[in-house]
Amino acid sequence: MNPLRPTLKVSEIPALLRSSPAMFRDLIKGRYRKAPVGTMAGAVLGLVYLINPLDLVPDILPVLGIVDDSLVFGLFLALLSRDVKNYSLWKRNTTPPEPAKKTIPPTSR
Repeated sequence: MNPLRPTLKVSEIPALLRSSPAMFRDLIKGRYRKAPVGTMAGAVLGLVYLINPLDLVPDILPVLGIVDDSLVFGLFLALLSRDVKNYSLWKRNTTPPEPAKKTIPPTSR
């Protein structure tokens, strides 16, 4: 099974949501540069769509209004899942730099 396939299991959602802030922090700080711009833009647009009260299918309609939001949220999670899995592989394969050792010069008396 390909770990980078954009599929998502319900049991993976908590880990996905826990890892996402670290990925976005590393993206903003420039440490992680492999996230596709299209996927990130899709994620932002998906969140805006979910938060925005104006939908393509109004939530007033009993079933259809919630189904379209669920589909957008599912697509957002699938795209985010793929990128978080890529990020987790990258994070696992990069080793943090060793902290610099402070040397104190000897004092002469």
